[in-house]
Amino acid sequence: MRRIKKILLITLVTMTIIFSVIVIGLTVVSFNAYKPLDEMYDAIETLDIASVEMNEYYDSYKLKVTNPKGQIVIIPGGLVYTESYLYLAYNLALDGYNVTLSKALFHLAILTPNYASRFLSSTLPNIIIGHSLGGTVGGLITSKYPDKVDHLILLASYTTTKIDKASTLLIQASNDEVINKDKFDDSLVNYSNYQVSEINGGNHAGFGWYGNQKGDGTATITTIDQQNQIIDIIILYLNS
Repeated sequence: MRRIKKILLITLVTMTIIFSVIVIGLTVVSFNAYKPLDEMYDAIETLDIASVEMNEYYDSYKLKVTNPKGQIVIIPGGLVYTESYLYLAYNLALDGYNVTLSKALFHLAILTPNYASRFLSSTLPNIIIGHSLGGTVGGLITSKYPDKVDHLILLASYTTTKIDKASTLLIQASNDEVINKDKFDDSLVNYSNYQVSEINGGNHAGFGWYGNQKGDGTATITTIDQQNQIIDIIILYLNS
């Protein structure tokens, strides 16, 4: 009996140490997450957002409008602060959508890949937008809930799962050096209904508003130009 208790104690201590090391490691990594630039907030101040109600919660930002056309859920890229997508969120809300920006544990949505599904509406058409790693997570949710998600929009991203029902929009940027282009091309067989749009001169980081990203190509257009092109493409796609 003493031997069993000793083994259980050693196992418990070992697991506690391993868990602590993982948490500490993720905490250290998350300190290097990309934060939104002040210029994004300056751009938001130029918008007339009086019609948009915005509230922050522990797990999300929620933007609500009167008589929404649909529910949009935005899943951030890996190691990117959720706030970096507020300009995108506000503009989509101004076009008539409720928008939820999902916060991720340690800024890595892949750690809790099903969490953002809680923000899907039971009464409105659902649109998931994911950037980079967030797009992969969005694909997992769309594949798991095919009867709930109407549209999947991937920003510099691709899925690893089959998307049989939702229509899919893939927005790429010509100067993106982060995305694996071969895997992107291979992923196209996963979509039963898709279209691809490319932003000339844009890069990977320009799908958010957080500045330069390690390993990325150099954008030849401004971030606000890329953001506005993304918004125009999405709105045209959803309203067509």
